Amino acid sequence: MTQTFSMNDVIFITLPDSIRQEQDGFTFDPEIPLPVQLPDGKEAIDPSEGIRIEMIAAGLLKVIAHQSEHEHSAYYRNMLTALQPDVVKELQLAGIAKANNGDLEFAEELFLAASHLNHNIPELFVNLSVLYGQKARKAMDSDRHEAYDEAMTKQVNVLRRGLEHNPLSELLLSEFGMLNLFLGNDELALEYLNQYVRIAPEGEKKTLVEARIKEISDRLENDRTLHEAFDEMQLGNEDQALRLIESFIVNNPKVWSGWFIKGWAHRRLGDFAPAQTAFLKCLELGETNADIYNELSICAVELGDKELSKTYLEIALELDEDNVKLLSNLAFLNLRDEEYNRAYELLLKAQTIDPNDPAVKHLKQELAKRTGVDEEDDNVIDA
Repeated sequence: MTQTFSMNDVIFITLPDSIRQEQDGFTFDPEIPLPVQLPDGKEAIDPSEGIRIEMIAAGLLKVIAHQSEHEHSAYYRNMLTALQPDVVKELQLAGIAKANNGDLEFAEELFLAASHLNHNIPELFVNLSVLYGQKARKAMDSDRHEAYDEAMTKQVNVLRRGLEHNPLSELLLSEFGMLNLFLGNDELALEYLNQYVRIAPEGEKKTLVEARIKEISDRLENDRTLHEAFDEMQLGNEDQALRLIESFIVNNPKVWSGWFIKGWAHRRLGDFAPAQTAFLKCLELGETNADIYNELSICAVELGDKELSKTYLEIALELDEDNVKLLSNLAFLNLRDEEYNRAYELLLKAQTIDPNDPAVKHLKQELAKRTGVDEEDDNVIDA
């Protein structure tokens, strides 16, 4: 749920027409209503106490912080600056103190007001970003996922807003780049971190960022190579896929997907021994999925181990029990070995999932030819 800040304790008053005071070049306009924050527990202004300048300043702060698009926002900003020339610095220090004390809501209000009063101080946007990061961590620790998403969205948006006003800020460029890296947006992170190193002075921070840039670039290049190899397999270019995936494996020997594509390419080329070795490497690296065991089954058949082939397919079905391709493949292996009951059992299950699958229809026909039982007969076949 999106958080909204209450303005119930703010009322607007109109100054008498006679008041046209000037303060440091600022002219009060009696036609523009002024926001006034009421004291705690009050619903109206107490005539005996009147309106103090602090109440107007607090009202101005609240409107500036939470209603930056207000029709009189520029007037309110100028007025507050006239009333308190050091207001931005004071808000920044007060916000830091409140955040350190755990009062994140009030700190957010103070930082928001400061950033709307002066767009040209990058630290104001970074303060807000850090605060939203704190709120995100607190939300995640208590499993409030919507609150976490909201805080992270605000963190991204406040740094983006800061960069709109300060596009050459080293601080904002590095912060936004690192935040996107944390969020998994590698290409966007690379874009902003590269902008940072182009303008940053030499030093430890620049050296560290350059190291991260190399890591990101290498990862993106490896990802491109992996995807290109997969695309070549889809196009039937196994030799090209092998060339690409070998270079990927050199840099990423512990990534199972690279070994899978290598095994897939070798198997399609009829090189079953190296294909089997590659698929076994996937298992060695800790990956166990039905596709790997299906490929191992094909290799085992071609290498002459029929029983091992069936074992691999049985394991594959344990991992993906409703996979029609696996059911059909195992049924054909059992049919070939004249294990008709098991073949028929697998056929019946495959039929309930997809009776129109071409492999299922072919299996029914072959089973009927081998056993002499009509393909529509649902009786169990004697072995």
